[in-house]
Amino acid sequence: MFTKKGDAAVLAKLRAMPAPYAEIGERLHAIIRENAPGLEPVVRWGLPFYIGGGEDVCYIKPGDTYVAFGFGETVNPAHEEGANMHPIVWNVTALDAETEARIAALVAKAVA
Repeated sequence: MFTKKGDAAVLAKLRAMPAPYAEIGERLHAIIRENAPGLEPVVRWGLPFYIGGGEDVCYIKPGDTYVAFGFGETVNPAHEEGANMHPIVWNVTALDAETEARIAALVAKAVA
């Protein structure tokens, strides 16, 4: 697994996505860094990941018509006690204030 570390490596990967998804990816990166500054941004397997305590906390994955934003297998702030299914990834097609606030809250909860 080849890994590039740091904000510059992650931003370069995100900026390589087609418009408007590059802008969405950059904004997701900013939301993650603002709400979980202790996470280490890395690029591995060609995807931006954000690592904390040796765990994959969250990641950004480009798609053809969306940007996928998800959480690692062991960190899931959207876990619903007693539910049989738990969301771990969201396909983001646009960002507005409400969506940004929801993502920020999930990231903050993931690192709490």
